[in-house]
Amino acid sequence: MLGFHISRVRGTSMSPRIPEGSYVLVNCWRSSLSVKPGQIIKIRHSRYGDIIKTLAHIDDQGFLWLRGEHKSSVSMLDMGPIKHKQVIGIVWFIIRSIPKITSEAAS
Repeated sequence: MLGFHISRVRGTSMSPRIPEGSYVLVNCWRSSLSVKPGQIIKIRHSRYGDIIKTLAHIDDQGFLWLRGEHKSSVSMLDMGPIKHKQVIGIVWFIIRSIPKITSEAAS
């Protein structure tokens, strides 16, 4: 899809907002020019690869600071400042995963 792609969320760093196994529709069209705090974005990180996080803050030098939603997520300081050119896109839509029902839970 031109300017959009679908990504599967792996890990729990964005739970409960985006449960593990969910899919997100990412808008890649001019995304780095229009990001705002509070948006969920996908970036290319030099250490962690392609990740999906919430934009927490844009500092005075224009660097982006990201956070996960779950307490076990990598910290903002560990991720470090992110440049606008690292932004892949903005998450537009979340298709949440459905929790598996085990035989114990069904009893």
